[in-house]
Amino acid sequence: RRHRIGATPTHTCLRRFPFFVANTADVDVQEELRKLYARDPDWNILLPELSDGLIGDQMSLQDFLGGFTDFTREIPLKAVRPAISTVVYRTKCEQWTPENFRAGLPAIEHCAQVHDTINHEKHTLVVVTARRVPLDWTDVETLFSWQWELYVVVWSPKQRLLYINSSMNAGEYKALAQAIAGKDVDLVRGQQVFRTFSEVGRLHLQNVGLTEQLGRNVRYTGRMGSDVEPAVSDLQRGRARKSVLSGTGYECGQRVAVGASQKGRIWSHRRGRVDELAAWCKRVGKKLLDEDVDPDEVLSGTLHARTITERPARMPIGADWPEEMYRAPESMWTITIGEREYQLCEVDINTAAAFLDGPLRLGLTSDDASAELELGLHQEGETPNYRFVVRDGAPVGLTRRGGRKTPIEGFFYENPPVIWFADGSALEGNQYVELRTKQPPYDASKIRALDWSGVNLRKESQGADREADSIQAHMIRHLRKRPYTVIFDDDGKGEAADIVTIRLVGSQTAPESIEVEFFHCKYSQKSTAGRRIKDLYEVCGQAQKCVSWMSSPEKRVDIFTHLMRRESLRKSRGLSTRFETGDGELLRTIREMSRLCRVDLSIFVVQPGISKSAVTEEQLRLLGVTENYLYETYQLSFGVLASL
Repeated sequence: RRHRIGATPTHTCLRRFPFFVANTADVDVQEELRKLYARDPDWNILLPELSDGLIGDQMSLQDFLGGFTDFTREIPLKAVRPAISTVVYRTKCEQWTPENFRAGLPAIEHCAQVHDTINHEKHTLVVVTARRVPLDWTDVETLFSWQWELYVVVWSPKQRLLYINSSMNAGEYKALAQAIAGKDVDLVRGQQVFRTFSEVGRLHLQNVGLTEQLGRNVRYTGRMGSDVEPAVSDLQRGRARKSVLSGTGYECGQRVAVGASQKGRIWSHRRGRVDELAAWCKRVGKKLLDEDVDPDEVLSGTLHARTITERPARMPIGADWPEEMYRAPESMWTITIGEREYQLCEVDINTAAAFLDGPLRLGLTSDDASAELELGLHQEGETPNYRFVVRDGAPVGLTRRGGRKTPIEGFFYENPPVIWFADGSALEGNQYVELRTKQPPYDASKIRALDWSGVNLRKESQGADREADSIQAHMIRHLRKRPYTVIFDDDGKGEAADIVTIRLVGSQTAPESIEVEFFHCKYSQKSTAGRRIKDLYEVCGQAQKCVSWMSSPEKRVDIFTHLMRRESLRKSRGLSTRFETGDGELLRTIREMSRLCRVDLSIFVVQPGISKSAVTEEQLRLLGVTENYLYETYQLSFGVLASL
């Protein structure tokens, strides 16, 4: 039994049921109440998890904020979100003097308001100033606007580095550094700031600014977007020096943006809490101090998009929806094929055929409808261009909830899907990206060989009737020997994987993490195991698509929502449940836990048509490309299950 907030419970209810008092205007509280009141949960599981999870997630923040001196109540520190950027000074002082900050802020006497707070233990200073600014459209002195500025200063005694962040994102703030850390400070600038790009994998630069010495003159050139490759080539040939670099990549299993200017500014294109800024600064400082990092070598593995007008002579192995579609929950999108509308979780996108030449075609398929789109690369005058055309099947439209249906050709022109090739290269529209470093082959000793006796190697799916001689059914029997909380048959168009397993790590009532495993099964081209590379093309492409589920905390929760939606669709058609172990109520509880627990994802390809003892170099290279892609992006572990 539950009571509305504000209702008067009886004394009996107070003795028998927990009673919650909450400020419903607090957004964070409303989120927790949503979890508690959205359904009838297992209180013994959810309440400890919510409590422990919040404590674990918030304790460091509360400790950090609790160490500050008094601050204005009008600006809660918890609500301050500085841009994650900094300039860095080397210091020689034994103690810093944050109380002296006023001596380093320009024209502070003209500020109508100055608020400051210091965390001495964490060596962090926060200052907020406000100035009255005249209005451009009047000379009336009683009319003005306020200009608010934020400063966050962090000192690391261990690193002997001082980090200064300002909402203005301009200037060096040397006077402020000297007021706080003494006169003997030195701005970190020049080529060493580009050490911040070290440890960033699959770096893709979007902005490159170069300086080139031409006699007594200095020339600056800037390139953006797909035009950066010539600039990087100039760098590698020693014709120019880096002035500004900005791009995206992956670090520690997360998508990151990073930028740096030789003038000393370093940034990340995001905002965060004050404690997150302080932690980020110290990670940057660790890179800056690493003398083993050559600033001229950090770009050696940079990926560059090249505009092409002819398809690459590479073998396509898979395709995926545009990144734009993964920025919203799966339920936000519907696809229309002909006259029928489908949820995104009911439709597959893949390469229609694997050939080294000829048109590149994408297949969009549901259980009872399909369409093929062809990617055409062409030249319009001197401008390279591309287009998608439906070549086979009914017209296709795409709708985002609340918007109008858009023809798929137009949507894909603005937001092209990605096509992967067997060598690790990728194509989006007419932007082709090749790997700059050779990928090592997969370690054959890591292949797990299973006994496939009694299994039809050419029958992939068990179907709703659970056909026992299928690859999928055999794999499920094998997985049932392990202590999984949930085993789920997700096979079908729009699947995340053929089999999804879930295991709670640690206590079942308050797990440390949630382990999710995707098993992608694929039938063999022949009835016996062999050395066929074709047996791996599609299943490796499916494995690479899995990174989208880890692209944000919301998408990780969406894994479980996807499974719930797939079960509901199956049951609505009068078919058997998709659950092999566990049930819907347990899955709902795990989904709520996933909002607070770490979710770890592992990817497996299951192909009994591959022989571990006779695996070829070509097969191992394709498996190596897949393993490397999964790890370099979100550090996903990868495994292969095959025949002896």
